[in-house]
Amino acid sequence: MEINWITGTLPDQVHLSSKTAAEIGITPGTMKFQFGEWSREINVQICNDYSGDIIGLPVQWREQLTIPDELPYKLVNNGTTLKLGPVLALIVFSDLSEMKLSKMNKYREYFSDYFAVQGLTYLCAWNSIDIEKKRIQGYYYDPVESDSAKTWKLGTFPYPNSAYNRTAMPKTVFDDLVYAIGDRVFNSFSNGSFNKWSLWQRLASVTHLRSHLPATKCLTDIKIVDNMLEKYNTIYLKPVSGTLSKGIKKVEKSSSGYLVSSPAARKADRPAQNCFDTIYMVESWLPKLIKKEYIAQQAISVKRYQNRPLDFRVIMQKNEKGKWGCTCIFGKFGKAGNIVTNFSRAGFIRLGVDALRLAFNMSHQEAQSKAEDLEKIAYQICQIFDKYGNYGDLGIDLIIDQELNIWILEVNTQDTYHRFPLHINDQKLYLNIVTSPLRYAEYLAGFS
Repeated sequence: MEINWITGTLPDQVHLSSKTAAEIGITPGTMKFQFGEWSREINVQICNDYSGDIIGLPVQWREQLTIPDELPYKLVNNGTTLKLGPVLALIVFSDLSEMKLSKMNKYREYFSDYFAVQGLTYLCAWNSIDIEKKRIQGYYYDPVESDSAKTWKLGTFPYPNSAYNRTAMPKTVFDDLVYAIGDRVFNSFSNGSFNKWSLWQRLASVTHLRSHLPATKCLTDIKIVDNMLEKYNTIYLKPVSGTLSKGIKKVEKSSSGYLVSSPAARKADRPAQNCFDTIYMVESWLPKLIKKEYIAQQAISVKRYQNRPLDFRVIMQKNEKGKWGCTCIFGKFGKAGNIVTNFSRAGFIRLGVDALRLAFNMSHQEAQSKAEDLEKIAYQICQIFDKYGNYGDLGIDLIIDQELNIWILEVNTQDTYHRFPLHINDQKLYLNIVTSPLRYAEYLAGFS
């Protein structure tokens, strides 16, 4: 569907070709027009001068917001409203000033399936959302622009039909967006609404998932550490809101005292370690962690390969029909001797089945069966998340212990890492992962 700007008419007139009107069941008369969440009462007229899929819009509308006329659109008639779109937002920055060409170009692959989705999709920052005017400043993607420096074009857009959020936006902004467009903002995340402790509480209430959760306590004093070490000998102290293994401490109890380890720095050979003779000496640095909000968690005897820690990232995404599916599973091998699986620090990535065969010496059939077990648990987690909001893109971290039991480590909802396939040179899989969110957004918008 192409846009033609019409002049010399009333600002409420919209023109359609007889072909288009017949295809979507439109007759001349008044109805509502919607572009994103911006709407107007219109008077539809059939224009015999239009021969193809063309919609004529009043030129006055261009003064109110950005409606790119070089993009192809879809037109939907739901009986009372004529919807032009879809209009989709990718909220991927916190500040408009961050939106430089080099950073925006990292999202170009997300538009690889654009001509199937069509419509207007724009990148924006949460601080460019004007909750008073219901406008968002950002950059839209022009797929036919030959000059790569001009692919992204600045504009002021209406609230979208649906939005994919990858930021920790303030709750006031998030709530206003949801109030305006309904439950069509995914992932359902706003600043302070989700962390490791609330995740554990959320999943621990589910009987069939409880056995897959390491024992976890909110870190409030040294008694928590002491009691958990009595039970498990080794625990992890993790920031409630931490990411990328930052701030994690491993505490081990032995006959000679207590050993506290931190993840190895990028250039360091081994984790940083401190030894304490008594639990009271451990207590000396605990207030800093308590102030930052930490959890204490049972350490699982994770399977290692060549002394490398291993966990699994299960990427779960909703498709163009709104159904959960496992896009892929990756095995993340950490640096040898390290306490975390941050593979960017001298680690490596393998596909899930390959990682299982490598680390556990499984046959292909055994590895495939265990990968299916990982996927089943991930799917159950997704079902729980659906009860708390709209999620469409989750990165679920699981580990397998020496006895092949599966444990839940973390569920990533914000800024889910999509680039795993690039570490194994699988461009096709990467494109499948990064285009899935737009297909789900199109479904939410009502245009799929």
